[in-house]
Amino acid sequence: MSEETMNNEENDAGAFISEADEIAAMQNEAARSGSASAENTGDSEALKKQIEALTSDLQRERAEFTNFRKRAVLERSQQAAQSSARLLTDLLPALDALDQFFSVYTPKAESDAALKPIVDGVQLVQKQIARVFTEAGVEEFSPAGEEFDPNMMEALSVQETDVERETVLQVFQKGYRIEGRLIRPARVVVAKPKPAEANPA
Repeated sequence: MSEETMNNEENDAGAFISEADEIAAMQNEAARSGSASAENTGDSEALKKQIEALTSDLQRERAEFTNFRKRAVLERSQQAAQSSARLLTDLLPALDALDQFFSVYTPKAESDAALKPIVDGVQLVQKQIARVFTEAGVEEFSPAGEEFDPNMMEALSVQETDVERETVLQVFQKGYRIEGRLIRPARVVVAKPKPAEANPA
């Protein structure tokens, strides 16, 4: 919805509000006229009906304008979420590369003093990006150990183990969502219960 359209709607609303003031003045004038002369009763009744009709139209237009403003706010919110989703989608490969970097070099930095400052510096960059995403409503999730949810996760492989229900055994890629809306499912390895052994005949 364009800004020009919203301005036009607001101008229309202003016109109707001005019309309401005119209607109020007409009501006051009708009251004075009715008290001044009984012979103008017929004209006053006709004027009163006209004022009631205009007032009803004004109330309807005000309600429509209120609904319009609510729709405009909702559309702006949705557009902001879509922009954040596009930005996140474009940055996902970089975020995945950072995760891969830490999985490889964090263990090495524990034994190599030269690597530790590098890992710490990259980690600082990752935290800054995470803070920006959090402020934009972006949420990452890494569901290791949680119950498998096919609506939020993608199973890359399944292993039969001693579990009571399907559980995430390993996370290959984190999932991302914005205000509850899924952007990318978490890619995981799932552990499922072993089939019950058949009783011997």
